[in-house]
Amino acid sequence: MKRNIFLFFAFLSFGLLVKAQGFSSVDAVVNWGNGKAYFFKGNQYIRYDIATDRADQGYPQPFNASTWPGVGNYWSSVDAVVNWGNGKAYFFKGNQYIRYDIAGNRADEGYPKYISETTWPGVGNIWSSIDAVVNWGNGKAYMFQGNQYIRYDIAADRADAGYPQPINASTWPGIGNVWNGIDAAVNWTGGKIFFFKGNQYTRYNVAADKVDEGYPRSINNTTWPGLGPVTSSK
Repeated sequence: MKRNIFLFFAFLSFGLLVKAQGFSSVDAVVNWGNGKAYFFKGNQYIRYDIATDRADQGYPQPFNASTWPGVGNYWSSVDAVVNWGNGKAYFFKGNQYIRYDIAGNRADEGYPKYISETTWPGVGNIWSSIDAVVNWGNGKAYMFQGNQYIRYDIAADRADAGYPQPINASTWPGIGNVWNGIDAAVNWTGGKIFFFKGNQYTRYNVAADKVDEGYPRSINNTTWPGLGPVTSSK
């Protein structure tokens, strides 16, 4: 009996320790448009306050049907999430996607649907899954898969002609010469886009169309307070 109690508390302590460590990489990030951003990793997520530049208290939380109605009851994780700018957000997982109503705080009826040429013209006939999506804020969205990307016209609801194109130093200065793919991307504030790959991230200047100096950097508790793993001061 004593051994079982010890194992229980050891397991509980380990779980709290893991929880306290945060994320060293992310699967998806989305700016919710209300001063909060959501970071997703595996079956957990963290809500981040943009103004104070740190994670809110009480996170990570589990990704499930209670926390993300209409999404978490189908999937236990996500590949990509994007705020479409019209009160809807899109969640992607494998060859499927779900449209989410931000005000209603739940998925719309009739989802998930498959990524196809019918649902995502100019994308679904080329890719069957998506690694990352970011709304550029100018009527265009960028979708990433492997070492390629597609520019999508939001108003026309279809990919622009001439895509996909390769992710390289020419098409994405400061990104393509360091990484050959993207895990997650988010339109932050102040004309900045954050891109994530493995345990690193980079900040992209929209006006200058290139990465800011000093990037990429590591995802840790100093660069992303309350989100990244706690690192030693040594």
